[in-house]
Amino acid sequence: MKKNIVYILLGIFLLASCQQENEIPSGKGYLSVEGIKLQSQVVTEVTSRAVDESLRVDLYKGGQLVRPLTPEEMQNKIGLDPATDYMLKVYSANYGEESTWDNETKGEPVYYKEVPFEVIAGATTPLKVQVPMITFAVCLDMPAVTGDLLQRYTFTVASGGRSVTLQNGETAYFPYSDSFNYQLSITNLDGEVKEQPGSWGTEDGETVAQNTVYTVTYNWATQSLAVE
Repeated sequence: MKKNIVYILLGIFLLASCQQENEIPSGKGYLSVEGIKLQSQVVTEVTSRAVDESLRVDLYKGGQLVRPLTPEEMQNKIGLDPATDYMLKVYSANYGEESTWDNETKGEPVYYKEVPFEVIAGATTPLKVQVPMITFAVCLDMPAVTGDLLQRYTFTVASGGRSVTLQNGETAYFPYSDSFNYQLSITNLDGEVKEQPGSWGTEDGETVAQNTVYTVTYNWATQSLAVE
């Protein structure tokens, strides 16, 4: 009988110990950053607990910067005071440089994402983030022609007051705009010049989208330009 009482007391003690170990302090909530990845044009699933180290992550509360978060810090749960006005700002190191690009600069992908979240006492808020490219791009595709009479060509693409010259296969990046213009000027061996202007985003149904690369292709058979 005494042994039974001892076993019962021991069981109660062990149960209480387990509950204390698993209990989350009620005064704190936790942020768990389960993945931060660059968003490609083909959406892929974010790998759990993976943080792209090329991105910077800043923690805000009430519109004020709390601190930057390091990749090492985001491998674990982050203890935070309960509140509804938290935000992560995730961006590439070149964010903001797009405003300085000139006509000689082809630019590069720029990534940015704001993620508001809430922290609840005694709970964990999981976040998975895909960060889109906030710029868009235009690429030139000039297929080779056998025995052509082409002497030279000039291709320019313009948007937001900036005009960039591209060679075949090159890409120019632009801050978001609702349209872009382009022009191809071809000079043959006889010195004859033919110019073909075009635009995108000015016709019904056409929209310029961030995180998108537009390819302008010249068709030698029809001698026309097309945007894909």
